[in-house]
Amino acid sequence: MWGQGVRKGSVALLVTALLISGVGATAAQAATANGHQRAEPARQAELTLPMKTGDSGKYVRVLQDQLQWLGYSIPWRERTLGRLGSHTRSQVREVQKKFFRTQNGVVDERTWSTIRRAAGRVGSLPSACTRAAKTLCIDKTSKLMRYVVNGKVRQTMDVRFGVPGLDTPNGTFRVWFRWRNATSGINGPNQPRAPMPYALFFAGDVAVHYSPPFAARGYYPGGGSHGCVNVADLAGMRWLFDQIPVGTLVHVYQG
Repeated sequence: MWGQGVRKGSVALLVTALLISGVGATAAQAATANGHQRAEPARQAELTLPMKTGDSGKYVRVLQDQLQWLGYSIPWRERTLGRLGSHTRSQVREVQKKFFRTQNGVVDERTWSTIRRAAGRVGSLPSACTRAAKTLCIDKTSKLMRYVVNGKVRQTMDVRFGVPGLDTPNGTFRVWFRWRNATSGINGPNQPRAPMPYALFFAGDVAVHYSPPFAARGYYPGGGSHGCVNVADLAGMRWLFDQIPVGTLVHVYQG
């Protein structure tokens, strides 16, 4: 039993002695010079924010379910343990980047609200996206395009939309024209035509297509198209183009 007369100035010596002897090492490592203890990871039986690396439990799994529905992969080990590990944190950072939040991997109230709103009801698609054998299901809220085959999501890709005043139209359409090596005269009649390969036109001159500027710069405030649905994944768009015949259903909505 330790004596009762230990002075504050002796705390550092006490911690050192504990570490050397191995007695009470866990408590000693958690101590700080002012006698406070480091916060332990939370067990998320109830939602507790902010949610940080090392936290685990029910609401970490809820977070991981939402991230996976938004197209972010979570390793099997972190998913099974229901643990907010380094990979889950890196995916949170990607969401924060996409929606212009502070990129620290910490799930505070603003980040939780953003992820929850973007994910909506996990696994649920609008009925318009499941009524045909193949559908491009495009969600403006989550900034995602899902390729749906017989009601099942086959591919998920990040997309961006038209800037204000040149908004991408909402509604249900059909692909009416496919152009593998499409270009646009958007830069003006005396300028080189802008590449927009693997274009799937569905509403007049509005198309889903690969966008080199989007691939180069990513999301940033004020960035967008002149109405088209831009895709940054070249290999993904090339593959998708070959799956989509004329007449394929396209549903654009605000989730």
